[in-house]
Amino acid sequence: MSTTARTTEHFNDELKEHLGVNWGNTIGALRWNHIFNGKLFSNTTLSYNRYRAQIDAGDDFERIGESERDHFRSVMSASFRSGIQDFGFRTDFDWTPSPSHLVKFGADYTWHDFLPEVSSYHQDNQEPEQVAAPYTGSHYSGHDASLYAEDNISLGRHLTLNPGLRFTWFNTQGKSYYSLQPRFATRLSLDGGLAFKAGYSRMAQYVHLLSSTIISLPLDLWVPITKDISPVMADHYSLGVYYDGLPGWEFSVEGYWKEMFNLLEYIEGVQFIYISEGWEDMVRTGRGRATGLEFLVQKTTGKTTGWISYTLSKSERWFPDGSINLGRPFPYKYDRPHTFNLMLNHKFSEKVDVSLSWVFSSGSTMTVAERPVVVIDPGAIEYNERTHSAFAKEPGGQYSHYIEKRNNYRLPPTHRLNLGINLRHRTRRGNEAVWNFSIYNVYNAMNPNFIFDDQTIEWDDTIEAYREKRQLKKLTILPIIPAFSYTYNF
Repeated sequence: MSTTARTTEHFNDELKEHLGVNWGNTIGALRWNHIFNGKLFSNTTLSYNRYRAQIDAGDDFERIGESERDHFRSVMSASFRSGIQDFGFRTDFDWTPSPSHLVKFGADYTWHDFLPEVSSYHQDNQEPEQVAAPYTGSHYSGHDASLYAEDNISLGRHLTLNPGLRFTWFNTQGKSYYSLQPRFATRLSLDGGLAFKAGYSRMAQYVHLLSSTIISLPLDLWVPITKDISPVMADHYSLGVYYDGLPGWEFSVEGYWKEMFNLLEYIEGVQFIYISEGWEDMVRTGRGRATGLEFLVQKTTGKTTGWISYTLSKSERWFPDGSINLGRPFPYKYDRPHTFNLMLNHKFSEKVDVSLSWVFSSGSTMTVAERPVVVIDPGAIEYNERTHSAFAKEPGGQYSHYIEKRNNYRLPPTHRLNLGINLRHRTRRGNEAVWNFSIYNVYNAMNPNFIFDDQTIEWDDTIEAYREKRQLKKLTILPIIPAFSYTYNF
């Protein structure tokens, strides 16, 4: 993005800005399945995951005057990088001791290597160049392990119970965190296809998600817990009603309530970019709540199958100590009140099938400045007792923006249509091969993946002063995307 502005008749100013965002995952896994006997089955997985995100920004300002001495140019560039690397091992067992019991148990271990921050800075303004050595931040390693067991118990044909227990352990910076997480679910089935479900679970998360509130970026910063920052804890409750008495159709309504503790947010005024050093001092922990009601209609038989769903939800956070948003609740960045999904599959033959999906969702939130203000140092104010008035001893003040509350702006809704076709055939050896052709965002909806605040400073002859013009601009980085894949099953 670039901005060009003219000032007075004596100077010609030009400002060019750029911002680049790159992110992605590299993943790999090896899986081994083993059947011990008719009652015991295992699944063992070795996995690797590497996530990287990078932001490059800079500007080039040039002022051209009437003489050579009035010529000035300043070039600045900065880079910010973040990442996670995981090596994991997991083994799961399914055991059926009797027809009324299905026991699942297992263990997993993951070694995390966090690099929350790496930054560099360079500026050249025709003086001796300012080059900041790359700040490599701090590597955080973590050992993450857990054990779990649950039993799916059938008490007759109407009642099913699913109790479970999970124990987790996380060690970092010489400190260990433990968590015992009970889980319970039950299903009551009545005659005529009507059923009721209820559930509760406690969860612990040892990685925090930090999101920028002043700019909408398609990436976030993942940071680990430390010896001073505790893990996220959550209690999740759910209750639902289900009906499948109509052959080939299923209907459901389910509500959920989730209470969260030790959530991490940036303090007021912190930028997402250029905050590398001391990120732990720029965050606070608070509470959150997510509630929702989900409606689902699903067709399960016939050549054409699919489902339609609608979700009404709310996600908010608050910080009782008043450190953020004066302690008042505010919508979370990914709060999307309305979400609609349509999924259709049609099978033309054993060799050809087509899938179609359409998604509509309310826009997420971000924080934007509402109006410009001038902040004057109280020490520069002098009070006149005779006239009972105050005035600035020195003209001017610090220019800033007024923001009443966090996440005060909701982005436009997003929507897209995806289309896919599968072509199947059998090889001479009897194995199945599948060609898949797909199109993401068929009608090329220009959804705002990236929102930025574009500022232009121009000289206004009518007021003989500089005037700032600001507007929000959107950038779409995921337009229509065709793809294909080939799968061979043997």
